[in-house]
Amino acid sequence: MSLKHIFLASAATTVFLSSNVLADTWQLDSDNSVLNFVSVKNDHVDEIHRFTDVQGEWVDGKVSIEIPVTSLDTQIPIRNERMLKHLFNAEDYSIVSAAASLEEKLLTEMPVGETLPLMVDITVFIAGKSETMQSSLQVTRLGTDRFLATTTHPINIDTKAFGLVAGIEQLREIAGLQRIDYNVPVTFSVQFTR
Repeated sequence: MSLKHIFLASAATTVFLSSNVLADTWQLDSDNSVLNFVSVKNDHVDEIHRFTDVQGEWVDGKVSIEIPVTSLDTQIPIRNERMLKHLFNAEDYSIVSAAASLEEKLLTEMPVGETLPLMVDITVFIAGKSETMQSSLQVTRLGTDRFLATTTHPINIDTKAFGLVAGIEQLREIAGLQRIDYNVPVTFSVQFTR
């Protein structure tokens, strides 16, 4: 076999493999995805916060999500600044991330319009610490090239496990509060397209 034939065969193989990889890559549609969390202060007052920028992909059964912490939106700019500084330590940790595995074949064989309940282990990374927790999801195939995944129950983030208690206490003192709850419920609705 000549060098030219080897080169052409190699190039064809690369193109074929690249097209297969692209076909199996699902991108998170940030414009149609939301992630909210709730903080509870003084035992009775709950406030809903969100991140306005959620990014991610689903490739070969592996889901990875990245959230720039600067996209935090608490509806109060000074509170955003304080949480970024004292809670998320944004100067050192600019991203909150999550990873999970989904059985791709099971989902890609779903007919359009069908919904499937799933229990999924999600590993969450916040400010240099990681924890794996189980989440209850509902996955719906919206179209041939679009999936929707939503939480059916909030995912409770235990801030003690992530070493965030000192930051919460700083926020509590700054705001003059008696208490801020250490458990933070998180919900999301995300769409993936290819």
